[in-house]
Amino acid sequence: MITNTERRAFPVIEITNEMPLNRMGGVGTVIENLISGFAAEGVDALWFVIDHAYPPAEVDEILRRFHPVVVGSAEELRHFTAPLLHVHTYKPNPALDAVLARHRVVCTIHSLLALEERTNGVGLGGARAWQEHLISLSARVVVLSGAEHRHYRALGYRQRNPAVTVIPNGVACAAPFRPVRGKAVLGYCGRLVPRKHPEYVQLLLGEAHFATRRVLVAGRGFSPYARNLLHAHGLAERVSFLGWCAGARLEAFFEAIDVLAVPSSYEPFGLVALEAAARGIPVVCTRTDGLHEVLGPHAFYCADGTYDAFRAAMHDWDDASPDELRARCVAARQRYEAHFTDRVMARRYRHLFAELAG
Repeated sequence: MITNTERRAFPVIEITNEMPLNRMGGVGTVIENLISGFAAEGVDALWFVIDHAYPPAEVDEILRRFHPVVVGSAEELRHFTAPLLHVHTYKPNPALDAVLARHRVVCTIHSLLALEERTNGVGLGGARAWQEHLISLSARVVVLSGAEHRHYRALGYRQRNPAVTVIPNGVACAAPFRPVRGKAVLGYCGRLVPRKHPEYVQLLLGEAHFATRRVLVAGRGFSPYARNLLHAHGLAERVSFLGWCAGARLEAFFEAIDVLAVPSSYEPFGLVALEAAARGIPVVCTRTDGLHEVLGPHAFYCADGTYDAFRAAMHDWDDASPDELRARCVAARQRYEAHFTDRVMARRYRHLFAELAG
């Protein structure tokens, strides 16, 4: 166990296998904003990192940048006390299971793995079973959107645990708001997996109307079908794969693009769409799940999840006047400030923790 605190008692322990570093995924982004939001809202929490894949140098960086933090095993949770444990990890862990059985647990569902299986065409049996086990043992389950709550019920999870609270994600955004942009660079940010349809953005470059555009792809897990599509259509010179981006690299990505494309068939919240909207970047996305709840009427929506619908929505964006783009981006920014900042998210968790502790 490695730690930067001598305290052993906390109101809540946040258990995660991701922290905000340059190789983080979506959960790491949420943790980053929980840390900043909790600090601003006075939520006192210990960040306990288990089942991680960080080399020693990155563990040192975690301990240097964030406080209070423990990097250790599930068994070492016994050295700390808290009335609530808040779980963000889905990695099966029998030792953690034994600890959770003795505590009140809040489980945040960052993505319903049963739907990840269905929309990505992959098996996640062990992780999905563990997630369903966490749902059953938790005092409260948190989902990220009303749409995700409807999926939760449709999957029969209400029979496992009806105690559900919707707490949307939130982000801190210090970047300048820049709603007037060009229309030369299309952006995609996220995992390269089937449910997110990164191939749609590449296919668009084959259309005569978009023949002079470029695409920046910020993401990881280069799926064979996306890579094959790129080479099959001779688009390599017009598509730049940046790998996973966070921190300064993510800001550079947002600064370089003129529109963000999010053509997902399943999106429990839509974190990257929110990050774009907060910066004044137009968003073209599927009218599905959390995306519509995050962006309201201010995005350019695909009528369905097909490529043809995505292409039509991209034309809608391309045909929009500067005044329309500015109006949509200003309204989306206002929606972000009212409902989806890191402090708003932290405040909702603070109220939930107080309810459960009282």
